[in-house]
Amino acid sequence: MSSFLVRGAYVLTASASDETPAVIRHGAVHIVEGRIAAVDTYAALRTAHPDIPVHGGARDIVTPGFVNTHGHFSEGLITGIASQFTLWEWIHALIRPVSPFLDREKAYVGTLLAGAQMLMSGITTANDMFVADPRPAAPVTPGVVAALDDLNLRGVVSFGAGDVGSTLGVQAEFDEHEALLEAARSSRLSTFRVGIGAVGGQSEAMFARSVDFATGGGHGVHIHLQEVREEVTATVQRTGVTAVAHCEREGLFRAPTLAAHCVWLDPHDRDILARNRVGVAHNPVSNMILASGVAPAAELRRMGIDVGIGVDGPASNDSQDMMQAIKSTALLARVHHQQATALSAVDAFEMATIGGARALRMDRTIGSLEPGKAADLVQFDGDSLALANIHDPYQAVVFAAGARDISSVWVDGECSVRGGVVTRVDAAEVVARSRPLAAQLVTAAGLPHLSDLADTAEGARP
Repeated sequence: MSSFLVRGAYVLTASASDETPAVIRHGAVHIVEGRIAAVDTYAALRTAHPDIPVHGGARDIVTPGFVNTHGHFSEGLITGIASQFTLWEWIHALIRPVSPFLDREKAYVGTLLAGAQMLMSGITTANDMFVADPRPAAPVTPGVVAALDDLNLRGVVSFGAGDVGSTLGVQAEFDEHEALLEAARSSRLSTFRVGIGAVGGQSEAMFARSVDFATGGGHGVHIHLQEVREEVTATVQRTGVTAVAHCEREGLFRAPTLAAHCVWLDPHDRDILARNRVGVAHNPVSNMILASGVAPAAELRRMGIDVGIGVDGPASNDSQDMMQAIKSTALLARVHHQQATALSAVDAFEMATIGGARALRMDRTIGSLEPGKAADLVQFDGDSLALANIHDPYQAVVFAAGARDISSVWVDGECSVRGGVVTRVDAAEVVARSRPLAAQLVTAAGLPHLSDLADTAEGARP
């Protein structure tokens, strides 16, 4: 039986229960067969289990694994392109040209590349929406699930379906849904959601079918909602109401829904989200890069809406570093409100852990260090330069630490990162394998004006 302890100077549990304190000084977590068996002081757990292995040190910080509530592995091979565009320009300049040329191999390798970076920044659960134009009889998205399994990274996977502007037809989009659903059912760590790229990206007939597929099949939903002001205007002109109100009116929110961005919300939209318990993925870095605006994350949380943090895609963030996203969450709220108390380090930490789990309706399984939950943990190196002197553990994690200070990461009780290095894949091999695929992708998409790699046959410059 696999049984071990993970110890630290601080165990930040993200728990709100009376049984498990939020902070345990000189604490430890007891892991048995991939689950958390106990959380207590190190002295108590070591006395009870004197012979089992111990990971971590007396100066470390131990936290729950971070929950990335929104991203796009479909962008894994196009990091650092087209940041001069706002969202709609960026979609037309980059995402639409690339989408027809994504295949299963590119999905697999792009997920390995981005997922490894996520793990190294403490992410143990990634909620993904793969955006592509699927080809008949050649499903793309199962490559995402295969890569997540190989990395030992928990996934919530979806396909960002939309027939507006596509020549493939609605059935091809739903064939991709079905292929991804089957892959997730065969996976140990991945679960499926119905992806809707955006309300405006689906015809009325397809949106109605998406609602039926989600609600009739008992699936959750992953959708972009009101990311930019233009989306609100276009949807009101087409449907008479905002995208949020349209989703409620058409019955989408009968399914557990995670809405990404939610930047441009009016008071009525906010009430709808709260009333329907729609989870929100706040993506501060991509919202800043694409100049989309500032999401009202603090206000939504005060209304009781579950808000998590997303790193967003490798082409819109462009880093896949959760530590950057957590720090940016707090800082953006503070500068926006010009108030240092707008969002605290504890608030940002909560959003990255149990808040994200609640937004995905997964808080019974992940998001906090409590007995019975999956053993998803992050160990911060207390002997690193950034954590040499820990005055406040929350501020140390949110404001001082970076991905470089993360020593180990466990997912479902298995070590996916040790010594700051991913354990399940060879990072150098992933990098080498990605280069010709990235060059092929941007060349096929006709992007020499955006990417130097489009000029090279093999994707590697001397």
